[in-house]
Amino acid sequence: MRHRPHLVPRGPLPAGAGLGVAALRLLAVVFLLAPGVASAASPTIYVDDAKEYSVAFKAEGARFYVMQLAGTTHCYYTEPHEDVAPGAFTAFPAPKLMRSRRNGFVAGETFGSDLGLAHAGIRAELSGDTVTGNFSFEESLESFHCDTGFFGVPFEASRYARIGSAMATAPARREVRAYYGGKGPIEIFLRTTRKEAGGIRGTFVSRCPVGKKNPDRPPLFRRPAFAELDKEDRFRRRSVREGRTRSGARYKETISLAGRVERDAVTGTYLRVRTTRPGLRSEQRCVTGPIPFRAVRYLPARD
Repeated sequence: MRHRPHLVPRGPLPAGAGLGVAALRLLAVVFLLAPGVASAASPTIYVDDAKEYSVAFKAEGARFYVMQLAGTTHCYYTEPHEDVAPGAFTAFPAPKLMRSRRNGFVAGETFGSDLGLAHAGIRAELSGDTVTGNFSFEESLESFHCDTGFFGVPFEASRYARIGSAMATAPARREVRAYYGGKGPIEIFLRTTRKEAGGIRGTFVSRCPVGKKNPDRPPLFRRPAFAELDKEDRFRRRSVREGRTRSGARYKETISLAGRVERDAVTGTYLRVRTTRPGLRSEQRCVTGPIPFRAVRYLPARD
């Protein structure tokens, strides 16, 4: 939801207003430190799970993010036309700040996929406790093509609330659970079933360069990650990435995320180790973590 900015009068203050200004400043400090103010600024989560897709959003003040976009595609050959088995896609490895437009918010992502070049686009409009809009996805390699159709796929995401809050409904038996945590140097959003922790997305504060660049909050993984659950509902996702820096030095990044799924939260740690070989010099090692995280379960909010 977009907030209307406060209007501040310009020009000199009237005589005798100094005491009033000091009092207002004092009240502002008291208000900021008062219990409950921080909770008012907590992000709001919106989710829509359908058979063909899943979408999720986060509203944080005047900022609006797409947290998840995944679904199925129609795949076919174009020369000659031949339909094949449906495909699947997942986009946005980290919360994506959506651009504000007159009729809502928009975001897009272009990335390399198994087929070649892929593009995802989404439009959303927030109204009360509901987010409506549509999305599209397409990827192709020569005459092979996968997409979500000629028109945008409509969705309607509903507000979710933290488990245990007065607004949260009771957990459903076979629901795809939603977990979110954004405190400290790591932000994480993921979905779980009885067998899998999937759609793991998020960002972290790195102590080391990441890839060829050094962004402030890089994504946890290059693409949304998945991991199977063991008998104790634990999971581990490990990823290795190699390449060269801008100076030509070889680097290797080993990423490990481990966690445990519980009824109310997912807890775990994130570790990233970067090893660089700058020419003939000795190997350099930079470590970020292990960073602990706790993602709280979110449930559909009451009407």
